[in-house]
Amino acid sequence: MNPYASRLRKIRVSHDYSQEYMALKLGITLSAYSKIERGKTELTISRLVQIAEILQFDLPRFFEAEPAVQVEEPTQVGYGFVTRAEFMEHVDKLHLVERQLSDILSKLPQ
Repeated sequence: MNPYASRLRKIRVSHDYSQEYMALKLGITLSAYSKIERGKTELTISRLVQIAEILQFDLPRFFEAEPAVQVEEPTQVGYGFVTRAEFMEHVDKLHLVERQLSDILSKLPQ
């Protein structure tokens, strides 16, 4: 399998985008996009640039070697993105801090 095809899939999943969404944004069929991720279709530079724009990743970094240590959780990606679960965990922490600050401010003399 083309190693870059699996990287595309990991990045797409990290954005929580479906293959259908990607196909729609690229103006191709679901089958055609699926073949890209399975490494059955060779990517053109222009198509890869389009995908990079949709998934918002840096092309030069995309071609760097993957880290030698593999992450155990399959949903985590080493491209500077966070998973949806990680993002929601951070949002929850921010809400907690916001409530704590609000409590502190309410106790300060006016």
